[in-house]
Amino acid sequence: MKKASTYITSVIFSLLLIFLMVGAALAGVMRYCALDTNTALFIVDSQNLAERVHIALENDFKQQASTTGIPADVYASAISEDALKPIIQDIITNGFAYLRGDSASLGVTPDFSEPEASIREFFISYAEEQNINQNETFEEAIRSTTDAAESNIIAACDVFRFGSLHDAGVIKKAKPYVPWVGIAALVLIAVVILFMALLFLINVHERGNGFYWCGTSALIASALLLIPSVWLHQTRWFDRFSVKTDQTFAAITGFLYTNTKAVILTAIGGIAAAAVMYLIFGWIRLRKHKREIVRNAKH
Repeated sequence: MKKASTYITSVIFSLLLIFLMVGAALAGVMRYCALDTNTALFIVDSQNLAERVHIALENDFKQQASTTGIPADVYASAISEDALKPIIQDIITNGFAYLRGDSASLGVTPDFSEPEASIREFFISYAEEQNINQNETFEEAIRSTTDAAESNIIAACDVFRFGSLHDAGVIKKAKPYVPWVGIAALVLIAVVILFMALLFLINVHERGNGFYWCGTSALIASALLLIPSVWLHQTRWFDRFSVKTDQTFAAITGFLYTNTKAVILTAIGGIAAAAVMYLIFGWIRLRKHKREIVRNAKH
């Protein structure tokens, strides 16, 4: 840092490196955590989404029983946690695949043969008791009830509301840009490496100074990521979101907190990397200082 030009250039490049590191970290978390299906699938278990959807559907069908005359028990097998969990997982997997462009269509077709048989059995039993003709109108009533029940179940299992977002045109607008997130992450990482190399090149005559400047940039960038992320997590800031549906609220907030943790871990990794670079810088400076003492002692 003896030359003013070297110092000023190092400051400028290290400042640019800070913003590049922040951008690379956020793009990396977005691509490899937020857009990773496994992150959302983890939420299914961590937030007990199958249980939440089961409770919601059970309440819905109980309320509908007073108007439709169909007991909630008819749907019991279809809305058990074991039956709902794979549907939730399939909808999440398909939704994220569609968003990333890995799937051409949005939506799943679960196997509803068991609830369909249960509904048909109830209608036939009721028709026989009431001497109702099992004609075309009767079949239409079964189809209508079955379709309504299946739509209700799928809507409840769509915890991230992919269907609603698609109907509102949100996914259509976001879809073209999603594939670029991964490219942006790779480009930013490459540029970060390039700027680090440039800092070493600028300080080529001052051994170890490259580690100092890169470590400083990593430390500041990590602090910029860590402080707001820890605040968001500790204050449970996302709990302020107003979402009426319990399973959707749990899914969205759980997803956001999981990604916030990913940013925190990335920042901690950056701080650790900065500490290593400072140690290397200190070790190089110490060796240089010892060599100078030895050289001066000889003279």
